[in-house]
Amino acid sequence: MIRLLIADDESLERRAVKNIILKKYNAQVEFFEAKNGREAIEIFDRVKPDIVIMDVKMPGINGIEAIKQISKISRDVYFMILTAYDYFSFAKEALEYNVKEYILKPFDKNELINKVSNAINIVEQKREERKKELEIQEKINMILPILDNEMSYAIINNSLNVIDYNTYLKYLGLKFYCGYCMLIKVKEKYNYVHLDEKSKQKLKVKIREFIKEYISREYNSISCLTPNNIAFFIEINDNQDDYQVRIDSITLGRRIRQAVKEKFGVSLSIGIGRRYYDIKNLHMSYKEAYTSLNYNSNEVNVRSYQDIYAASDKAQNNPNKKVDFIKSDKEESSREDRETLLSRIEKYININYNKELSLESLASHFNLSPYYFSRMFKELTGTNYSEYITNIRICKAKEMLKEGTLNIKEICYKVGYNDPNYFSRVFKKIEGMSPKSFKSNL
Repeated sequence: MIRLLIADDESLERRAVKNIILKKYNAQVEFFEAKNGREAIEIFDRVKPDIVIMDVKMPGINGIEAIKQISKISRDVYFMILTAYDYFSFAKEALEYNVKEYILKPFDKNELINKVSNAINIVEQKREERKKELEIQEKINMILPILDNEMSYAIINNSLNVIDYNTYLKYLGLKFYCGYCMLIKVKEKYNYVHLDEKSKQKLKVKIREFIKEYISREYNSISCLTPNNIAFFIEINDNQDDYQVRIDSITLGRRIRQAVKEKFGVSLSIGIGRRYYDIKNLHMSYKEAYTSLNYNSNEVNVRSYQDIYAASDKAQNNPNKKVDFIKSDKEESSREDRETLLSRIEKYININYNKELSLESLASHFNLSPYYFSRMFKELTGTNYSEYITNIRICKAKEMLKEGTLNIKEICYKVGYNDPNYFSRVFKKIEGMSPKSFKSNL
């Protein structure tokens, strides 16, 4: 439905315009009338018409002034003006305020219809464009958490080269010319230790969302849940000196810790890496944050890597030892995070092997994109996810065949296949014989 407002101090003119338009567009147009400029402004503010046909010469607030005021309320309106030749100079002024058409009095019926038809087409086209833009934005908003998560994992694993990170940054609204990592761990104490693993994971998700919103008051960031921690990569200005960055990051960490304590009743340990220029170097800040988090973590709740670096410099006179100490921590953190994540994935597959486990559903469960999930799984296991699932299903099928309590068709359904013939082909491909032959050879 198109909303159309006609403003004219002459009731006969309003009625004529209304009758002509409604005769052609009765089902498409909702019509509103105003007898002066002030009333036009009030009606517009209330109903937000799509099209406004405005007479120039009206008592009180004239048409031009009314257009100026309405333009302050909304710029997304299609203005048409009615004018006599005597007032054409006023009409030219109106062109500065988004007026698209003018109609000379006395107006021609066909001209009015043509111009209103054109206005309706433009309004509907804009609506369709806005609808498509909203649909695109909704889709983008749906994938933003995945992009956020995947980008963070790519930084942690120093694998930005395998994703189109510039496109990710664009969608996430980030530049990351400069930033640092803040790694957060929920302490296994207080009212956290009694929770089961599923409840702990849910709590970590809530804490991550809370912290992300808290950080967003001052900074842009991306984040992900690692198997044991919550990683945040925080974007900062590149014109601050190292000392100021250190002070600001520690202060932020302490405020986050206090806010989470008040909100969730749990305590955090926080490790902070140094700031780095260029997002491709941020993996080093993550390694430093990991070192900071695990360096005498029982003594200090928020620790910066710069403090650790200074401490290790004093404690170890041999610079080579200091380098080895830092390097081993970096390598261990990366290996531990990736292998722990893989362990969670394998555990999930082993429990749910008999269900529909598509690449998309698995990736979604672990907040990863299908591409990243597939690549990481292959890299860590040497096989792709579908082969892994197939091998588990066939192993389970062999166990059931050995038990002898179920027939082949029942086993087929039990291990996650819907087609016994397909199950037999897969079984033979892996074992070199059909399920029937395997059973008879027992």
